[in-house]
Amino acid sequence: MIRSVIVLPWLLRLLPGMSSEEIPSPEVTRDYQSSTDPKQCVILCLVPIVTQANLLWINGSVLYSSLMITDLNTKLYLVVDYQDKNNYSCVVSSSGFNQTAHLNISRICQPCRDENLTVSTSEGDSVTLPTNLTQVLFYDHIEWIHKNACIAELCESLPIYRDCDNCGLNNRLQLDNKTGSLTITNLSKIHSGLYKLKITNAPLNKCLTKSYFVNVYDPLPKPVITKNSTRCSSSSKCVVMCSVNVTGGTLSWYNGSRLNSSISVSDLKRSNFLCLEVEDQDTNTYSCVVNNSFTNKTTLLHINVLCKDNSQKITNIVIGVLVSVLAASIIAFLIWRSRRSQEGASGSQAQANAAPAQIAGASGHHPSDNTSNSGVPLIGQPSSSQSQETPLIQTAANNIEQ
Repeated sequence: MIRSVIVLPWLLRLLPGMSSEEIPSPEVTRDYQSSTDPKQCVILCLVPIVTQANLLWINGSVLYSSLMITDLNTKLYLVVDYQDKNNYSCVVSSSGFNQTAHLNISRICQPCRDENLTVSTSEGDSVTLPTNLTQVLFYDHIEWIHKNACIAELCESLPIYRDCDNCGLNNRLQLDNKTGSLTITNLSKIHSGLYKLKITNAPLNKCLTKSYFVNVYDPLPKPVITKNSTRCSSSSKCVVMCSVNVTGGTLSWYNGSRLNSSISVSDLKRSNFLCLEVEDQDTNTYSCVVNNSFTNKTTLLHINVLCKDNSQKITNIVIGVLVSVLAASIIAFLIWRSRRSQEGASGSQAQANAAPAQIAGASGHHPSDNTSNSGVPLIGQPSSSQSQETPLIQTAANNIEQ
């Protein structure tokens, strides 16, 4: 920057260049890209289609800085504070002729509106950081900054991607050409941190900055539902337990859309579980939900699997026992009946064997007197039945004769 000196009128007339009709007025715009201090405003002055002239920044009547124009890209910069009350002008001079553009600091050096937002997501997911623009204009310049480096840029509707050191964002960035929003895919914990958005439109002197602090957490697991856990109190009802292994969030039981119970699961050292008692015939819809500030995971309770299945097994066991007892009783009855039949047959045979002996005893003869050892009557001797029949026949005959 050139030290301020007094500008003499004859000095401007001595500057070589063009006629007053050929010298265009200088353009004064704000340079957002060169701004490094948020408390300062960077102004540039340029003159299109002029290659032989002088550019000067004048503070009132004092020369502030000057530069010889050598090509169409020649620009003269001025750095001021937002509260600067000086009267600056940009002058282009050639052959004693000049054109002047006055700087209105309060209009062109408005501070950028800043918004601070926090975004949370899980590892492996994607996140979109919006610009809230419905359509990017041709003069809109959009920059995304991470770790003090520009990682993505949209200029004149053309996207440009850059990877900064230790950012690990290569091939993970996607710029929306229509809105300028930035999408980061396949996130991991190393991608956590501050992302800054800067939107500028030089002709309209617009500026907007946003700060997104992105938090990347471990993926949220689905809760697990088990039954008859020793952690839950015993009951005649069906007792189920919902558990989850995660840091941060809330574990809850829901009956439909109505909250039944919940606990905080902010510490893995604690027992992150929640018990629920239900009837075997309960037809309500229960679900266990673990959630944090940005997502949730749900597991449904299937009562017909965890509870009714258990009751059915118990019923089957009882029926099996009853069938076994009934079968054993039938077998015992059949054995008892068989033994009674055998005992009855043995008694009848004993009575049959005892009858001849009784008859023999009544007639005064022993069966052995008329039979051989084999039980066959001896030849020439009448059997016991014949000896009894003869006297009866004779008696009958005598009675007839009489």
